[in-house]
Amino acid sequence: MRAIFWLNGWLVRILCVLAVAAIVAMTLGISTEVIMRIFGLPSIVGLIELTEYGLFISTFFAAPYLLRKNEHIRVDILMSRADKATARVVEFGVLLCIVAISVITGLVATAVMVANARNGTLIFKDLVFPQWWLDWIIPLTSLSLTIQAIELMVTLWNSSEPVSHDPAEHVAGIQPEEMP
Repeated sequence: MRAIFWLNGWLVRILCVLAVAAIVAMTLGISTEVIMRIFGLPSIVGLIELTEYGLFISTFFAAPYLLRKNEHIRVDILMSRADKATARVVEFGVLLCIVAISVITGLVATAVMVANARNGTLIFKDLVFPQWWLDWIIPLTSLSLTIQAIELMVTLWNSSEPVSHDPAEHVAGIQPEEMP
């Protein structure tokens, strides 16, 4: 199990680096396009399409890293007000939901990817390429999210420490004396 978690940790880091690289490539591409338009040069064919794909890729590739670093979307204000035992149960339940959603999403996306590969489905826009070239991203990141959530569940289960959440001091209208 440790080997799987270790390999997934590296996969998560690699996917994060690729997400950042996609964002950098989009930024450079759009900047180049703007400069080219200023000087009356022709547009880069397929840049808008590549930017759409870059947004898709970077979103999915960053998700496992955000879960690993506990930076995913969450309602910390609720967790900061719950007692430690309740927070632990809620945290475990949330991770269980993440596993369930990731498994279902991964299975459906894999079925779609296989069907598109078998049928030879193509994407026709400025660029033409097989659909499965984009389809593999969702099953891979779903697998990584599933493994990451399981690792967090195991860590939470084996930990004697209660779940700690920073109080929501940054939320407007909540005074320090109102914090739990």
